[in-house]
Amino acid sequence: MEENYQKFELPKLYRYSGLFVIIGLILLHWSQSMYFVAGQTARLGSLGVGFGLIILAAYLRARGRLHHHIPLVLFSGLYFSVLALLSKMQGHMIFYDKTQQIFCLVCLVLFWCGYILSYEKKQDFISANQWILVVVAGVAIISLLAFLRFVKDISFYGTERGYAETTLNPVGVAYANACLAIVLCIVGLLTKSLWRKGIFLMASALALLVVLSSASRGAVIWLIATAVMYLVLSRKRKYISIKGISFSLAGMILIAPILVFFYQTNYGIAERMDILFSRFDSIYLSLTGQSVDGSIGAREGMWQYYISNIDNWIFLGEKGYSGYPHNQWLEIGVRFGLLGLPIFVMSVFLFTWLINLIVRGQVRPDLEYSIIFSLFLFSYFSSMTSLSLQVNRALWLGFGYLLGFYISRRKR
Repeated sequence: MEENYQKFELPKLYRYSGLFVIIGLILLHWSQSMYFVAGQTARLGSLGVGFGLIILAAYLRARGRLHHHIPLVLFSGLYFSVLALLSKMQGHMIFYDKTQQIFCLVCLVLFWCGYILSYEKKQDFISANQWILVVVAGVAIISLLAFLRFVKDISFYGTERGYAETTLNPVGVAYANACLAIVLCIVGLLTKSLWRKGIFLMASALALLVVLSSASRGAVIWLIATAVMYLVLSRKRKYISIKGISFSLAGMILIAPILVFFYQTNYGIAERMDILFSRFDSIYLSLTGQSVDGSIGAREGMWQYYISNIDNWIFLGEKGYSGYPHNQWLEIGVRFGLLGLPIFVMSVFLFTWLINLIVRGQVRPDLEYSIIFSLFLFSYFSSMTSLSLQVNRALWLGFGYLLGFYISRRKR
């Protein structure tokens, strides 16, 4: 093992790269909750540290082989520079929004990091039985409880789906905390210790309560879809065995009384649940022709508008584009026209290839793979009904990770 580290500056940290990835993903997605613990400084700090840990993990994983990935960085960087130039030529709103530009750069770097992390991964670097993960989960519980206390306080003077005077977007809250719930849940499932399992599952359940507080139908639907796909991915772990069921039930029993108590004393969550149920009922009424759901109707209107005006955007995208059409594929076409075809092809190919691997049981479901693949599935599903490309961080990390995984398998 020492021979592998001969030309590497930080050999002792190399084996911790997987741990840095997981903690980085948690920090990226709990930043909203951290705001209610220590303000905007904690929120931005959490984002920065999480992003930095993922970059550090990619650097460590490459083991002095970063120069081998320069062609990918240059080629993809040139391609996205062309898309940025197109946005300027077409007068897209994003070109004048510094925040959105930062999001784009973050997603591009995560794409590169995902590729390096997967391509250079030769073994399972991290176990779920790590003390530091327990500590992180404990901090997550504290911050999520602070978020839920805030939901209770603003319940009666907030808007139906908003968060009153804050700048929190319900869709962003649902997305980030759904990702956080996925990470913590998978760590909990793969933890052998029963009491640790209870801590991780409790943190995951609290993150799920935050998701429910956003009354986001898409997040709930796609979380269920992701859970089903994860069980298929992990079927060789025999979670449906007597032992697996017993451990899962025991973990749920440990956290159930706490969650029930918290739900009963937080009328804000109960109110948001009522809103969520009414929004699902609105879907049923819309599908049966009894009424028109505003959200679904708006999306149908966008599809009809862009299809009827396809000549205006199919080649070089729509002039003056702003907002997003609530669908990744349509957004790629409307923003970039035919120049967006490589992203579209990569998107469809990597997603279908991953599903094929999962169904055929050819994916090794260790901790890192399980977390990143599950986050990618959720993000990809979510991008079909919400979330613009430049804010979907887990999607771009997953794109890079899958691409590295595909190329490394092909070479082997």
